[in-house]
Amino acid sequence: MLIYTLRRVLLTIPIFFGVTIMIWLIATTSPNGGPLAAYLGPGHKQLTQQQLDAIKHRLGLDQSLPVRYIIWVKNLFRGDLGTSIITHQNVLQSISDRVGPTVLLLGSAFILQELLALPLGVFSAIRRGSLFDQVFTIITYILFAFPTFWLGLMMLTLFGVQLHLLPFIGMIDVTKAGTSFGSPQYWDYFHANTVAAVLDIASHLALPVSILALVGIAGDSRFMRSQMLEVLSQDYVRTAKAKGLSQRQVIWKHAARNALIPAITNIGLQLPGLLGGAIVTEQIFSWPGMGKLYVQASQASDYPTLIAYLVMLGALVLVFNIVTDLSYALVDPRIRYN
Repeated sequence: MLIYTLRRVLLTIPIFFGVTIMIWLIATTSPNGGPLAAYLGPGHKQLTQQQLDAIKHRLGLDQSLPVRYIIWVKNLFRGDLGTSIITHQNVLQSISDRVGPTVLLLGSAFILQELLALPLGVFSAIRRGSLFDQVFTIITYILFAFPTFWLGLMMLTLFGVQLHLLPFIGMIDVTKAGTSFGSPQYWDYFHANTVAAVLDIASHLALPVSILALVGIAGDSRFMRSQMLEVLSQDYVRTAKAKGLSQRQVIWKHAARNALIPAITNIGLQLPGLLGGAIVTEQIFSWPGMGKLYVQASQASDYPTLIAYLVMLGALVLVFNIVTDLSYALVDPRIRYN
């Protein structure tokens, strides 16, 4: 497996650079003026050509595109992704400040999604044609058809505004903590009031996590159901039943384990897609994560932040593809990478 893993990693390297070239070219050759217009802002028309040339030289924008890309790659490996136009700090620092909230949100949503979707899909397949299966099918199709932003707004209005059951703005209650999340003062408050701080974050997580998980549950459970129905009709399942194995052993040891193999591919490809869903969800609930940063960067034409975000998203897709391939061997012992 080690040789296979190294081979997959080596194959990923040129693909990653191909992704960076596409993202970098699209951003730097934007018809609205590109990074220079974004850096100067609306007042750039008042500058003389000599002043514009001086600024281009200082930013390195007077060089050819291949040279500028090579310089950008060198800076990338040094951890220098440029300066954010919004925060006026290093882009890597801006992203690192937002990674924690996004990982917490997406990780919670993903765990909840898979813990519910996979067993529900299996149970629906076992009870094919029953009342539960019919009702569950209708509910999942309805949830799968709902746009994330509409579902988020409806739940926010119902549970947050009308019923006042859950908070719906931000990640913490600033009035209780006395400061924003992530600041040194907040961590002092967190250590002094750990239980209250954890419950505060959990209450703010409830709505956005539910939005992301519900849509994912609808898709994953239907996929798992279809795979289980296909596996249950195989000869080895009938043979296992004929040998006198219990229903539980047949379903969970033989059928479900084999149905998980294509489901792993589906799940692995969904993980980077959760970041796309987080963009909408974080904006709706003012969650201080990567999605909100991306929206702000798009509105302000913050090219360094946009390029860094998209490159990171492309890298995650490649990483999760490798992890997905390696996960097959954990589910099916017949698979060996030699």
